[in-house]
Amino acid sequence: MSLEPRDDLRHHLRPGPHSRESLFYDLVLPDEGLLVFTYTWVDADDQAGHLFAVVGDDNRKLAFSAADGVAAGGRDFDDWRVPGDSGEVWVRNHDLLRTATYGASADGASLTCEFVGTHEAFDYARNADGCPDFIADNRFEQAARVRGQLVLGGGADGRSADAPLREIHFDTTGHRDHSWGTRDWDAIQDWKWVSAQVDDDLALNVMVLHARGETTYHGYVVAEGELSPVLRAKTRAEYDDNWWQKSLTMTVLDEAGRVTEVTGERYALLNFQAGARITLNEAAFSGAVNGRQARMHFENGWDRSYSDAQIRRLGGSLPTGG
Repeated sequence: MSLEPRDDLRHHLRPGPHSRESLFYDLVLPDEGLLVFTYTWVDADDQAGHLFAVVGDDNRKLAFSAADGVAAGGRDFDDWRVPGDSGEVWVRNHDLLRTATYGASADGASLTCEFVGTHEAFDYARNADGCPDFIADNRFEQAARVRGQLVLGGGADGRSADAPLREIHFDTTGHRDHSWGTRDWDAIQDWKWVSAQVDDDLALNVMVLHARGETTYHGYVVAEGELSPVLRAKTRAEYDDNWWQKSLTMTVLDEAGRVTEVTGERYALLNFQAGARITLNEAAFSGAVNGRQARMHFENGWDRSYSDAQIRRLGGSLPTGG
């Protein structure tokens, strides 16, 4: 299976409770201490949703909007919009598998971005372990140059509603993923997902997945113009009392025989719940790839009962709501 330009648009989804297609756009702004999380999805019944958050550390939400069960009206991802009670997310794919514009709004924030992929989109079907059928029929990942503006105000960041707006202009690296098919959270035990970029020429995505008694490896490394699928990744993370990841050391082996070393420390984190039993911890990190300064996103997905058990042992605070 290889990607085609139309894979940047919507796919036919089989009916079923786990049928889903989703887009995620990742923006980490370490100089501002912010993670900007933009996520939208649609199911086989044409019901859509979104989650948009701007967070600092320790789940401190400067802006947040979430919606589900919104009639998509047959819209495609070349002109996508999902409104909600407190904000919206929109996406317009242009040069398919390469460029897009996207944005979001919420009480206290607005975002507009131009996304330009810095390498070919990489789909997990190209990994030796393939794309597991319980997470998607297929899924692609892509690093990018991202330019745009984030505006915070109207009470964001704990300020009074009449405080001056905080305008952040950025020209930086970013990442996106797009998956379609089955998303069966109950088949998954836990996982780590990492995206990191040094510049337009050095980036990676790694997913280490534990499910059905097996460990599988997914993603790619792109360096000096060569993109190569991940073969293995050894990770070691440290966690705080809330079982939120606070540091990462990772060694990645790709099919080209290259070894890539990754280190990082958390500066922002978003926690939310997915389905009936999964808790997601989304962390923005500052760190290094092969000794060069990097921006990265480190996601942990846990069975909630396991995560809660660790929090109780450590004396932290159990998450509430989503």
